[in-house]
Amino acid sequence: MPHRRSFLARRRPFVVGAGVALAAGALAVPAVNAVPTPATATTPSAKRLHDDFNGDGYPDLAIGAPGTTVSGLKNAGSVSVLYGASGGLSTARKQVLTWPARFPGDTPEHVYGSGLQSADLDGDGYADLLSSVDVSVMDIDDGYAVVVNWGGPNGLSATATTLAWSPGAEWQGQFTVGDVDGDKHPDLVTAGADQWLSEDPDTPPEEDGTVRHGPFTRGGGNAGKDYFTVDPHKSLFHPVMAAGDVTGDGVADLAVTTGDPGSRTTALLAGGRDGFTGKGRLSDAQGRAVGGEDVAIGDLDKDGYGDVVVGRAVAGGAGSPAGGGVVGVVYGGPGGVSTTRKPVWISQDTAGVPGTDEKGDGMGTGLSVGDTDGDGYLDVATGLPGEDVGTTVDAGGVLVLRGGASGLTGTGARSFTQSTSGVPGTAERLDRFGAETALVDGNGDKREGLIVGDPDENAGNGAVWTFSAGSGGITASGSASFGGSTLGLPATGSGFGRSLDD
Repeated sequence: MPHRRSFLARRRPFVVGAGVALAAGALAVPAVNAVPTPATATTPSAKRLHDDFNGDGYPDLAIGAPGTTVSGLKNAGSVSVLYGASGGLSTARKQVLTWPARFPGDTPEHVYGSGLQSADLDGDGYADLLSSVDVSVMDIDDGYAVVVNWGGPNGLSATATTLAWSPGAEWQGQFTVGDVDGDKHPDLVTAGADQWLSEDPDTPPEEDGTVRHGPFTRGGGNAGKDYFTVDPHKSLFHPVMAAGDVTGDGVADLAVTTGDPGSRTTALLAGGRDGFTGKGRLSDAQGRAVGGEDVAIGDLDKDGYGDVVVGRAVAGGAGSPAGGGVVGVVYGGPGGVSTTRKPVWISQDTAGVPGTDEKGDGMGTGLSVGDTDGDGYLDVATGLPGEDVGTTVDAGGVLVLRGGASGLTGTGARSFTQSTSGVPGTAERLDRFGAETALVDGNGDKREGLIVGDPDENAGNGAVWTFSAGSGGITASGSASFGGSTLGLPATGSGFGRSLDD
């Protein structure tokens, strides 16, 4: 598909903050793999944010491009990190990490940069970056691993450390991080039978997942390991999981969605010192299963209990009869599920939400949760990668839904596409803008700006868009876009923006 845009090739750095401002003059882009000098925070901050890799008090943004070709090896993968500062995120403050072949016979198709998440695993006050990678070593079955690049005053370590590995395709590289045992250290939770590269234990086949308890050492060691079961009568199938405090006891709980397309369900497991306690499958007010292809946890109504947000993008049914996708919310409470607030479904047919529920729109894709307007309530961003813009098929879009004292609502929702005034580019067929989203406060003003990933842009090269946040929420004014070539990466087929850490 021919594309007319030339903005992806520009080398001018962008800055995104409360209001987007371009850096004065033409700033040189550092060489690939350059380690940035930490920016100086304008206000003191003793708190190390979960995505602050260099500890300067400003959140940073990690962008995965798992299709990146490295040294001629296709799909080796890369991660680009933009470092925050008082002026926001900028391509002039960046670090690019790539994944080399590490073992004899090792496949180059690691797709490093998939499933990005961050947490301070070793307790040194700097956030660390985790990624899922494919592993295929000679004489060992194919499988998945979770690896980590360690944070520090000069940014992330150039070499990743393997934390967990599973042979075969049991857990599809899915993982999450959170303090699920209440010891104040983040734990790594994976789906499927997990084992060290240096071990070959007989793992009970009936177990659905593994917890590796923190704190971790930089050599990959950790405090312990145990297994858990989501449902004793049904194994995990294409699991997606999120960790967060749903019960309000200060310990992270686990929401896991699993099952066949069209019949997916979400299980809630309460974390604790002695392991998980099953809280059952989540359902709506009519008793219908709440499940989908994405899940997140955040306290949308600021009542002290995390709420489970599920995105069901591929099937119709409850909440989205036309099949355009839906976001479901099950509100948390002391027993796991609120007894005073009913679950809700929000689609494009919900009052206040722009657009119309149409088959294939994909609402519920690429969920992210954050406060976009500084009112203290968390909002939800969701992609609409299958949204048609006019007569342009699957051009894609993004919705931002607002949280408040009454929970998530369609009132005040905002919609963005490449045809929105102020947004760079042109809405084109099969662009699938909005395949991934993130909400990041790159300038530390307590308002999280919107990041949109579009790995299909420019025939699979990929691109990322940035939107600022103000008192009224996300705005298209001054939004910017860039691709892998801006950061010195080979762009062809890289899928830049397929994964975003927020």
